[in-house]
Amino acid sequence: METAPATLIEPLGSECLDFTGLAEADAIEVRKAIARGENFHGYIPTESLGFIIRNYRVLAALGGLEAPWLDAYVHASHFRDQGVSVLKDVFDACDRDRLRALKPLGETFTFVRGERLTLFRGCAGPVHSMGMSWTPSLDKAIWYAAHHVEYYDLPNPAVYVSTVSVAEIYCRLDHYDDDFIVHPCESWRVDVPANEYRLNRPR
Repeated sequence: METAPATLIEPLGSECLDFTGLAEADAIEVRKAIARGENFHGYIPTESLGFIIRNYRVLAALGGLEAPWLDAYVHASHFRDQGVSVLKDVFDACDRDRLRALKPLGETFTFVRGERLTLFRGCAGPVHSMGMSWTPSLDKAIWYAAHHVEYYDLPNPAVYVSTVSVAEIYCRLDHYDDDFIVHPCESWRVDVPANEYRLNRPR
């Protein structure tokens, strides 16, 4: 006696998802992953960022935003088309406890409620965007600025510093280095000698 195939039961609200630009087969796999409560990023790695940004409110309501968003964020080469305000909106829609469960702040740092942390960001170009990836290492921030100059032919390298409360930090990414995801209210430019912006610098 043959058994009828199991019917995919989509979670309430998933009918509101916008699958524009996805191949039908990919959209089906994404729907299945969402219904199973799984990370769907691997099914649409090149389209995941745009899909999530279009649908982050619905995905948050479905409880399926955090894991695919972290993967999409980590593997994105840049966010020129989105802007920091959009990125912050998506991170704000995430459940902070889920983010930190997936990407904890780390055992290296011993935090207590109310403690503050000094972070740095390296950048280059005619306009310096205060993005959401910050490092606790001044050396790494200088290296990142030099990297932008060398590989993207950008002028005006710079490093900025900010002090934030631990409560402001969304999570810590560790794909390459320690990156704390945060949107500081204020930051200041660090006076770094020009000859320090080089890729052979320790980091």
